[in-house]
Amino acid sequence: MIPTEILIAFGISSFFTVLFPLLLLVLLAIRRAISLRPLLIGVLAFFVSQILLRIPLLSILSTQGWFLTFAQQQMLLYLILLSASAGLFEESARLLGAKCFCKGRRSYCDAVSFGLGHGLCEVVLLVGLSSIGNLLYCVMINSGSLGAAASGSAEMLQQITAALASVSTASIYLGIVERISAVLFHVFASVLIFYGVNRGHSFRYWLFALLAHTAFNVAATFLVQYSNIWICEGVLLLLGLLSLAYVLHVRKSFPRENAYAF
Repeated sequence: MIPTEILIAFGISSFFTVLFPLLLLVLLAIRRAISLRPLLIGVLAFFVSQILLRIPLLSILSTQGWFLTFAQQQMLLYLILLSASAGLFEESARLLGAKCFCKGRRSYCDAVSFGLGHGLCEVVLLVGLSSIGNLLYCVMINSGSLGAAASGSAEMLQQITAALASVSTASIYLGIVERISAVLFHVFASVLIFYGVNRGHSFRYWLFALLAHTAFNVAATFLVQYSNIWICEGVLLLLGLLSLAYVLHVRKSFPRENAYAF
């Protein structure tokens, strides 16, 4: 049986990583506080750069012997390059979206909307769906329906049950905090890219965003490896709040807000 506290934690995680982002976007749209086209382009920027390109490419590389050998023998360099690859794909997609698909939609509101689309798409696809899946598994295990469905795979059922029962509720809740930090960073990176495009320094600000993205991911990776989850999430939240401070500070440097339109 899966403890009740784990069921509750997965339920709360599912709410904050799937339902809440959708409700938030609907509310912001009703209040005309976001721009729909930049928001949707931000969603596509993440989906194309990560789901269609980077993750499949990494899956292919993980089947290659030379790549596995490199990852094992040069772990430090591998982790840095893995972090940089996320920045390379996502910031390039962000720049392409801002320059080519957001012409006439590069105000402060547009930049923030793009970042929310990018960040919340990541939350839903990479965390939210997983939380819902884990919650359903827990409910099915406790009700006995999963055992009936997997009657020929008792060993697999036992492994799934043991894995879910051993999950720390703190790690589930801290995962929500991590997503908040990540969304704040994605808004920051989007504002940075849009700011550079508006000033005619696209490459320079793309490079700034790439370096910041790499540093954020490297910090997360190494803090997980060499500290504990509380320190890791605390540092990431601090970086997220610093990102928010920049986003608020640079607002006056953007052109006047466009009228709300698609």
